[in-house]
Amino acid sequence: MGSISAAVAAMALSRQHNRIMRLSFPHGDGPDDVLLANRMEAREELSRDFEYTVEVLSDNASIALKDLQGKMVTIELVRGDGTLRYFNGYVFAFQLARTDGSVAFYSMVLKPWLAYLKLRRDNYVFHDATLREQTTSIFDDYGTHPDWDCRIRSDEPRMTMACQFAEDDHNYLHRRWEAAGWHYWYEHTASGHKLILSDDSPQAAPIDGKPEVRFQRHGGVIEEDAIGEWSPVRDLVAASIALSSFDFKHPHPANVDVPTLNQQGAVLKIESYEYTGAYGFTDSAAGTEQARLRMEETEASGKHFSARGNNRFSMPGRSFRLAEHFHDDPDGAGGAEQNDFLIVGVHHTISNNYLQQVDTPAEYSNRFTCLRKRIPWRPGRGYNSTATRILAPQTATVVTPAGDDVFTDAYGRVRVQFHWDRVGSNDERSSAWLRVSTPWAGAELGAHAIPRKGQEVVVVWLDGNPDRPIISGAVYNERNMPPWKVADQKALMGIRSRELTPDGGNAAGGRSNHLVLDDSGGQIQAQLKSDHQHSQLSLGHITRIEDNMGRKDSRGEGFALETNGAGALRASRGLLLSTDGRTRAVGGTLSRDELVRCLEQALDLARSLGDAAEQHEGGARDSKPQESLTEAVSALGHGSGNETGEKGRMPGGVPVIAITAAAGIASATPMDQTHFAGKNMDTVARHNQQHYAGKNILHTAGKDIEQFALDGDIRSIANKGKLIQQAQHNAIEITADKSVTVLSTKDHILMAAEKHVTLTSGGAYIKLSGGNIEIVCPGNLIFKSASRSFTGPGSMKQDMPTFEVGDTGRKFMLHRDGDKLDKLDNHNYKIKLDDGQLIEGKTGKDGLTKLAEKDVMRIADIKVWKDKA
Repeated sequence: MGSISAAVAAMALSRQHNRIMRLSFPHGDGPDDVLLANRMEAREELSRDFEYTVEVLSDNASIALKDLQGKMVTIELVRGDGTLRYFNGYVFAFQLARTDGSVAFYSMVLKPWLAYLKLRRDNYVFHDATLREQTTSIFDDYGTHPDWDCRIRSDEPRMTMACQFAEDDHNYLHRRWEAAGWHYWYEHTASGHKLILSDDSPQAAPIDGKPEVRFQRHGGVIEEDAIGEWSPVRDLVAASIALSSFDFKHPHPANVDVPTLNQQGAVLKIESYEYTGAYGFTDSAAGTEQARLRMEETEASGKHFSARGNNRFSMPGRSFRLAEHFHDDPDGAGGAEQNDFLIVGVHHTISNNYLQQVDTPAEYSNRFTCLRKRIPWRPGRGYNSTATRILAPQTATVVTPAGDDVFTDAYGRVRVQFHWDRVGSNDERSSAWLRVSTPWAGAELGAHAIPRKGQEVVVVWLDGNPDRPIISGAVYNERNMPPWKVADQKALMGIRSRELTPDGGNAAGGRSNHLVLDDSGGQIQAQLKSDHQHSQLSLGHITRIEDNMGRKDSRGEGFALETNGAGALRASRGLLLSTDGRTRAVGGTLSRDELVRCLEQALDLARSLGDAAEQHEGGARDSKPQESLTEAVSALGHGSGNETGEKGRMPGGVPVIAITAAAGIASATPMDQTHFAGKNMDTVARHNQQHYAGKNILHTAGKDIEQFALDGDIRSIANKGKLIQQAQHNAIEITADKSVTVLSTKDHILMAAEKHVTLTSGGAYIKLSGGNIEIVCPGNLIFKSASRSFTGPGSMKQDMPTFEVGDTGRKFMLHRDGDKLDKLDNHNYKIKLDDGQLIEGKTGKDGLTKLAEKDVMRIADIKVWKDKA
């Protein structure tokens, strides 16, 4: 070991003899042993980590390798003008390569602080952040190591969701930088190195020292800091870039294209087309900008220059001007800029030649690539990264703000917490909005169900892009079990929702709505139910299904429509209720032949009896309303369904209710029942019409009441009470073809008149008038009695009943439909009665019209308006 120390010490003392490379530890944390940089292969490029492999000589073959790992080391290169070029980096690898007699050979690999980012692999979601903000966030996690400067000139859009998935920080940032067209290089000092981010390579600063570099073939007079080999290289590239994208907010594919500025001569012009995927760009301007970046990536690879030399000022990210080359033409088409070049990458080879003779000079050479400075340089996607794709589905949990069971937007999107997201807050901040796939979606149509808080959903990624998740479905888990105990209820399938309540609308046990299809053998049913007021429609073999226990007791067969609340059945083009069966539902839905036959029979009977009544001095019967209703029912289905081509005297779809029952109709209520017709009411029975009332039967008419029996009696019998018949303001006629019998079986018969009473038969009469009795006869006047008594005058007073004249005039009160308290005051109106009379005016504060001064009831048509008619 002593001989090794002595030999290395002698080398250290010879540094003044033509040695150009020196090694130091800027933080003063190196080992006490002598370490000499003997040789270095240094590779550095734009947008790639530099890597400096240094051969180090030492007097100690037993240096602990971990003592140097992670230490910052600076290699100084002495340039021709005496200035220093620094190569600074961290020790990422250190090994004892060999020993050779008195010298220990170590290999040291230096890399930038950015290489640390390869060591951390992570899953993380950035929300609404620019790329600069994402970069800052990641760099901040590495303490004091990051030293960087951002010189980005272009606008930086915010990314709604930027996902780092199963990749290291290094790959993630490079993937983002490359897609944005950013590049970087390093500036080195004795105490560190700084990463410079830029998107404008034509603004590159010139190299240190003189910006001009001479071209000098090897063997010439000038051998230092020159270029000895210069080789232009062309690659055939695409002549244009075309991009397309699709954004669901503007659901039409967007297409852009950008041609190249690269002149490639008479070659086939080929287009490079790329579908950028979902939301690849937001509008044509953004698409054109993206296509321009892709085109500049392509153009940068279309032509470059390879060079060799020994110019120690060469470094990536800097520019120089080539001088004295035989192709040098500063006055050509490109001007002086034609000879300005951007250095893309440099490979340095440096040797101190410690192991050679003392007078052997140190050596430096390099080879590098460059391109014309005016041509923007872009690294291109995949230049120093690997594309990240998520090709397999995953599950995630739906999240909402505190207190919300459902959180969504106009597109029905939701937010989720990914299982791999360790920093997510399990609320609306955990992700961006995710669209929800559905089996059916269209223009305000489709199947729609918004995933709720706590549900486990299946997530896939459009085009495999980690930034483009979409929900493809949902799955059950221990916390969210199926709606029925499927192990025991295998025949049930359907849909069950859950009422949204403040304490958790996705929790089991609350009220729900459900649609169940029950395929139980021999007992199939379908059931649509809401737990509110226990409202449901059941079809088939009806079995009660209340909760997740599934089928319970059987309730019957057929259909049941029921609710504990109110119900309504409406049909604006007619409604048919029938018990006339149709085997296997054959025929039209409005098939009603039996009903039409019954109505036609009723019409025939009504006409026949009505004609008979008129022939026997009965009032005229109006059968037209019954005819119209019969025709309306007959034409109910015309023009639709299986009756598309059929026509009748009336159009189809008249809003009538048609009821028919093959075995009879029973209508009953323990309370009141009202029947009303705005016009006519006809009741027809082929046999008997029987009316019964436990108390009174009262018939009241605005005009006539008539009874007609064609072939039978008319009986009015008061069993215990009086039989009262009055004509209060007119006469009473009692006429019989045969005899008229008036009997009082237990009391008297009283006949009285205010003016006179006349009895007549066969020309003879008895007239009682004005207190006198006049007896006249053309034949004999016979008195027979057991005795006779004629005394003085006398009289009997009879009180006559009085009849008040009722006021049948009506004032109409006008109010808004459905609200009698909302009276229409100060409104114009016109009332037309059925006799043609018009009543016009304006309502008062109480909404009342003028009195319709009639002593009979009338049908009125009323029109109301606020201002002008």
